[in-house]
Amino acid sequence: MRQIAVYGKGGIGKSMISSHISFAFANSGLRVLHLGCDPKHDSTRLLLAGRIPHAILDILRKVDFETRKVALEDVVLESTLNDTVPGQLFCAESGGPEPGAGCAGKGVTEAIRTLAKLDAHNKLELDAILYDVLGDVVCGGFTMPIKRGHAKEIYIVTSGEMQSLFAACNISKAVARFAQRSGVRLGGIVGNLRNMENEREVLERFAARLGTQIIGFVPYSEKIKAASGRGETLFQYAPDSPECEAMQQLADNIYNNKLMTIPEPMSFDELHHWWQANKTLAA
Repeated sequence: MRQIAVYGKGGIGKSMISSHISFAFANSGLRVLHLGCDPKHDSTRLLLAGRIPHAILDILRKVDFETRKVALEDVVLESTLNDTVPGQLFCAESGGPEPGAGCAGKGVTEAIRTLAKLDAHNKLELDAILYDVLGDVVCGGFTMPIKRGHAKEIYIVTSGEMQSLFAACNISKAVARFAQRSGVRLGGIVGNLRNMENEREVLERFAARLGTQIIGFVPYSEKIKAASGRGETLFQYAPDSPECEAMQQLADNIYNNKLMTIPEPMSFDELHHWWQANKTLAA
């Protein structure tokens, strides 16, 4: 079973991209579980016709965290798009605490434990599980897929902007730290473009500096925003568009990827100096 996690700075577009990867996998005949690992619990929205499901953490609270009182169908939903694909697509959301009331990573920890206790992987006969994980702060809960080996291959969504690259470096540090213990590896960088000048070259240099590859580029597009606003993927909204073709190519590249590396992340100072040396490319 493929175990994939997509990380990235909040607001960088990782949930939108993750949804397209999961759909493309199911469209190729795979049985896929898409697990949103973000307190907002909106990662699966495009796979559920705009619906935001109940989060696993919220369901657990109602039963005082007694997993024996929870059924698999309580926490995992079938995608509304399943009648359009040869495979099967399942959706779940970890959720999180109320703002200011606890660790945001707790939902991820509890979600993974609950799915394991419910034997979701075997009961759903999964070919792949995709974790969509918030990457602003790589705390204990959000690193669960990395440090416990729940995900074996990590992909980082970033633009060429400094703040996004900083988050990508932090995520790379987590991969490098737990690589020997859990066997996790970095599969590549997904460039979600922001229409900066020479942004592709900046990202290609950044990936090379980390010791990895660019696994795909997603173009800056108003069409992507329009599809998201309608609660649809590009596969439904604009299947013949270049943007949809880019998403399909990204999913194909990930599916066929064999290059997994232990990254060589930069410290903040190193990133600052690297940025000073390369920022003129994006001027």
